Amino acid sequence: MNKNKKQTKHKIPDALQDIEAWELNRRKFLKGALLAGAMTQIGFFMSCTPELKKGNDILSAEQATILDDILLILFPNDGNGPSANDINAFGYIMWVLHDELNRQPEDNEYIIEGLDWMNEQSESFFEKKFVELQPKEKEELVAEIVQLKWGKNWTSMMITLLYEALLLDPIYGGNTNEVGWKWLNHVPGYPRPTEELRYERIMEKQMKIKQT
Repeated sequence: MNKNKKQTKHKIPDALQDIEAWELNRRKFLKGALLAGAMTQIGFFMSCTPELKKGNDILSAEQATILDDILLILFPNDGNGPSANDINAFGYIMWVLHDELNRQPEDNEYIIEGLDWMNEQSESFFEKKFVELQPKEKEELVAEIVQLKWGKNWTSMMITLLYEALLLDPIYGGNTNEVGWKWLNHVPGYPRPTEELRYERIMEKQMKIKQT
């Protein structure tokens, strides 16, 4: 590791100002989504809903590569359970970034900016971009940034999203083929959410009712 660290181009914050509020909102979302199957018994029927966007139309190719690599470092394919790839964590986070109902714009900005900060830290530590690093160097970089306040908060957010991808119904993009449930021997509640009665559709309907 290069000890003569260069000055980064942009200011990297020590912490997300409202990280506790973000974590509370995500816990509420996770609880609500896990219970969405039971909520389908309520008469909130929507005739149609957009298909889940599995592609990436938000991140640059470089940002997408950084995100994919970091998710796999945090949730590796080490034989001890499903990896980030197995649960399609990247696809789930794409859905999260498109979720305009349950999230604030600054939450998504924080996720994306963290990818750029990671790249800047790579140039500072190794004098080369993240995508140019060897696998061991990428692991070393992640180990370095979790010692920083911004890195600890940002990776904490990534881990929260990884757990969501592991536990939520596959309809939300993660937990491919129910691999997370099978690994944990979890039996989901019934009825399961459907495309017509997804969590965000139900919440959207509730918001409309409150506004009338």
